[in-house]
Formats: sequence, C-alpha cells, structure tokens
Amino acid sequence: MKSSRVCNPSWLGRFAAAALLALFVAPAAQAGNEPYGVWLRPEAGQQFSFYDCGGLLCAKLVSVKNAEEQREIGTVILRGATKSGAKEWRGKLYNAKDGNVYDGVITLKSANELTLKGCLWGVLCKGETWRRATASATGARAPDKAQDSGADE
Repeated sequence: MKSSRVCNPSWLGRFAAAALLALFVAPAAQAGNEPYGVWLRPEAGQQFSFYDCGGLLCAKLVSVKNAEEQREIGTVILRGATKSGAKEWRGKLYNAKDGNVYDGVITLKSANELTLKGCLWGVLCKGETWRRATASATGARAPDKAQDSGADE
C-alpha cells in the first residue's frame, strides 16, 4: 500500500516565511561584515569613504569640518588593502599630517565601529576608533560598495 503525502499548509507557510526572512536578513548580516560606506573620524570631524577598488579595499577623505582642510578632500588614505581575516584588512595607510605611509590594519568591530592601526617600521604604532556616519551626519546616503568605483586613483 502506497502512503500518500499530504502537504501541510501550516508547514508550507512557515517554510515560506523562513525563506523570506533569510532573503532580508542575509544581506543585512553581510553588510555588517564589510567596511564599505562613510566613516567618521570623531577627533578631527573628518569623513572617509571606504570603497571597493578592483576587489581590494580603499578609502579616501570625503568631508572635513575645518575650511583649511578642504584641499585634502579626495586624498586616498588606504590603497589596496586585502582581507586578512573575517573582519580584518591589511594595507598601506597614508597620514596626510606627517606624510608617512604606515602598515595598516583595519578591523571591523561591529556594523558601526571600526579600528585603524598603523605601524611604522613595525614598532611605532598608533590606533583610532571610527564610527559609521549616519545619513544625517553626511547630509546624504552613505555610498555602497558598488557606488564608488575608485576611478580617481
């Protein structure tokens, strides 16, 4: 005797709800694992855009608080960083204040907080914590990964 399977409507509804939830949650979770977008350097009132540059991570200055720093907008401070861990990238960090290029480590602590650490000769190190800029802080929506091609490099 063959057993016939009857589709349980409540099971089907739960499955559909779970599938829809996965569609919306997965991109949000992924976004929390990537540093792309605009970040605020609180001490200086500067904002930096982190973007994909040929499969690598780059960042440039996009906004300043002080008028005398306007000429620095567009300065690339991170070029060609490679992913070195689940939430970590390594590359060269440029410091416009002293003109030095540091071995840098960028670590995403949460969806809204990252740390940058730069070392010169492997011994002189300094780090900072930055916060993701909100739309109200930037005056516009933060760019996403695909929006800034980094073509000005």
